[in-house]
Amino acid sequence: MVLMLITTIGFVISLGIVGILLFYFINNATNQEHSSSIDPIPQNEDFEKKD
Repeated sequence: MVLMLITTIGFVISLGIVGILLFYFINNATNQEHSSSIDPIPQNEDFEKKD
């Protein structure tokens, strides 16, 4: 029973470390600040609708 508990806790900790690393590297790869400099948000909100 103790072995199963230790194995489960180790597995959960391992999944947490992998999840944190995955989130960290994907978050750095997307680089949200860079996306707004490439395609800036329009300042004028009066858009003409084409019918």
